[in-house]
Amino acid sequence: MLRQTCFLSVTEATVGAVHIPLHELGARLHELPPPRKAIRLLCDSLDAYYALGWLHARGRQARLASAVEIKCLDSDSDAPPTRYRLWEPNEWLQEVIEALAPAYSMRRGEPTALDLGCGSGRDAVYLADLGYQVVAVDRLPEALERGRDLQRRYAPDSPPIQWVCADLEKSDWQPHRAFELITLFYFYSSTLIPRVCDWLKPGGTLLIEAFTPEHRMHFGKPASSLRVVQLGELQRHLPPTIRIVDHSEGWRSNGRHTARLWAVRK
Repeated sequence: MLRQTCFLSVTEATVGAVHIPLHELGARLHELPPPRKAIRLLCDSLDAYYALGWLHARGRQARLASAVEIKCLDSDSDAPPTRYRLWEPNEWLQEVIEALAPAYSMRRGEPTALDLGCGSGRDAVYLADLGYQVVAVDRLPEALERGRDLQRRYAPDSPPIQWVCADLEKSDWQPHRAFELITLFYFYSSTLIPRVCDWLKPGGTLLIEAFTPEHRMHFGKPASSLRVVQLGELQRHLPPTIRIVDHSEGWRSNGRHTARLWAVRK
């Protein structure tokens, strides 16, 4: 299973660190942690100094670290896994998955998940690494290719992810099965939500996180007002078959102001 790390090596593969060669950093930004998280660059070559400057120039927090630091990290684990990641899945998804884990452990077979607007596939790969059978959908072919590459690098032994290129708002695409978990993160669409609810199994979980007017006022993003959810709007789009478990709106630890909805199909 994947283990989180803060160490990056641009020179060679090292236990406890993620290896991304210096010349590949520009194409593999989606493998880095969020900008608020500091990266510790292993100071094992001149390339590390170049990488430090490169990251700082792009607003990333980074500092040089010695091999002693990473050895101390590894000594904290009795059986360190062989794969590490710098990138992070959605923080709220991780919290909900932890809460759902006891119930899913009682079920037979692999749980199923549908990741809508999956982007570069971090959430999809995270779920696959946990044993989910994942269908990941996005309208951008280049995003899906990054997702495929992410699974090849970080979770090659996990259940294969089905990557689907489809415009969810401009097509009538729909899955051929129902799911135990559906995520819709930062891709708010008022017309899509009722359709998505029909794709849940009874007892299935729907997670939605969307930007608010507060976030847009502060950062000017998202560019389209159609991607912004108004206070109380999420609940109005849910059919009677859906029960709300949790709903909140506020500033998150990642610096975003969002609305979150956790719902279950009755």
